[in-house]
Amino acid sequence: MVFKEQHVDAYMVTWKLEREFGGMTTVCTQRAAAFAERHGSAAVITFAPNAQIPQIAEELVERGKLSPKVKVLNPYLYLAEHDLQPQERIPGRKAEPAHQDFTLTESVRHPGGAGVFCEHSVAGPEGEATQTAYFRNDGTVFLTDLKFNDGKHRRVVEAFDRTGMLVARFNSAASFYRYWLSQIVDHPDSLVVIDSKFTAAMLASWKTVHVPKVFAFHSIHVAKGQDLATGKLSKGHGPIIEERANWDAFVFLTRAQREAYVQRFGNPDSAFVIPNPLRPSVLQPPEPERGATDLIVAGSLTPNKNVAAALDAIHELSRRGKHPTLHIVGEGSERDALEVRAAELGLGEQVVFHGFSDQLPRHFASCLAQLFTSTNEGQALVILEAQAQGCIPVSFDINFGPADSITDGSNGFLVPHGDITSMADRVEQLMDDPALAARMSQQARTFASEYQSRDLVSLWEETVSIAKLFKKKAATSDVPHFDARLRGVEFPEGQGLQVKVEHHADLDALSADAVFELVFVNRGSKEELAAVPSTGVEGELAFFDVDPQLLGEIPEQDTAVDVYLRLRVGKDAEDKRLGLPESMILPYFTTQKNLSFRPEQ
Repeated sequence: MVFKEQHVDAYMVTWKLEREFGGMTTVCTQRAAAFAERHGSAAVITFAPNAQIPQIAEELVERGKLSPKVKVLNPYLYLAEHDLQPQERIPGRKAEPAHQDFTLTESVRHPGGAGVFCEHSVAGPEGEATQTAYFRNDGTVFLTDLKFNDGKHRRVVEAFDRTGMLVARFNSAASFYRYWLSQIVDHPDSLVVIDSKFTAAMLASWKTVHVPKVFAFHSIHVAKGQDLATGKLSKGHGPIIEERANWDAFVFLTRAQREAYVQRFGNPDSAFVIPNPLRPSVLQPPEPERGATDLIVAGSLTPNKNVAAALDAIHELSRRGKHPTLHIVGEGSERDALEVRAAELGLGEQVVFHGFSDQLPRHFASCLAQLFTSTNEGQALVILEAQAQGCIPVSFDINFGPADSITDGSNGFLVPHGDITSMADRVEQLMDDPALAARMSQQARTFASEYQSRDLVSLWEETVSIAKLFKKKAATSDVPHFDARLRGVEFPEGQGLQVKVEHHADLDALSADAVFELVFVNRGSKEELAAVPSTGVEGELAFFDVDPQLLGEIPEQDTAVDVYLRLRVGKDAEDKRLGLPESMILPYFTTQKNLSFRPEQ
């Protein structure tokens, strides 16, 4: 592919880098390490202002959590040493603060007292306006960040050269970040992956010339308990998916999640699958002895991880006369509640809270099985980490994550989601049958080893290469942006349908051969059943008369037909899944063909 024979400047974009971090940042840093190993260098880009970033990066390298070949770039530290490219036209200020008598309140220095990083000031009797000034290493100001309220929340970010001359002005921090990011990464040999949902929201309107905008999904895209085809989107992913027209590629961790996304939203050409990297871990001798009754839960102690279910499984095993010990490795908001729950169940010394640990492979190597009880995941990398040490995962069979790593009964066990009894049954089976446990432990190691050997760097390069081709095609495509929102369905006499769809396309930008079509797709076979041209377009509405005979025979019982709006302009065409407008109520038909409504969850 395009990147195979040339150097690639790889950038992994997130919001911040801290001394302790979770799975998303771990994947971000490990992916950067893989590119650095291949190409000699790579970078993690952060935006949160923090004078301690160089010190944090140095500590992470010493602890083996960041490759020494990976640079950490941040606009505030970068511009302390380098110049920001001047804007061609500097926009004016939209407003001025009522009070401008700024008084210094705090000075933040670089670690070790190596100079001033920034100074915070306030103005007004109640501190109505605040301003932060950021300094170069030579003591000159390169950036000021002003915030005030004049009936609206205002922000003015201004950049200066070394003589104090204004070179750029932004009316939000996000626009400043986008401008600086383009200066750093937007060139033909770049590969950029945005990992953070928070950062992705700021970058939705980022316009690039060369580099494709790629967002990596690290978790499920619908809210907890919601249906994949119709349910409410998750809080973090919802805005990103709604802005999908502004992205060049979405990368999912599993085929199942990509298929769920494509079935609902279309856009198959911009949806890809790349699993997370798994860094090989080598235990320093002596290797720990594996406990025949030792079990482990590893990860952040948050509601989504559902660690209370693991405590219930330990309680059930104890009730059966077994004597397991559960090692809980990780920290989070649920720790206090979990400690209380363990005491209520009378588990006492059977549950050990280890907190954060840099020795997770050693913990896995000393335990018989891992209990995986999450309610939803993107890809459960921690399962692979356990398998790499021969620790057998016993997991709830939830969407997307566990089934991609576990072949039930071979290298782990899958049990129905929430079924504590089945989870206890499988753990008891391993405890009672050492030969089975030894065989599954070895098969888990083999699977993880084969997974680690995948060339994910090349897969990323090929994916971004394809996204770049589609980006170039889109730049020359005659299909403008449009939406697909259902605005009405009527049932005239007979068996037909009249469908009204809101499209939001700019009609003045459409050529004479532009056509809206309503496309019907068999969800089971993915076969396109019919494409019905619109009978008329009025403003932002397109109208369709649908004859049920056009839908043909559907051989599979209970198979649904999915509906898309297609805009065809000459040889170019784009499909978008037909959805409902934003609403707090959802209509549906009962099995008796009665109309009902339910509130959106």
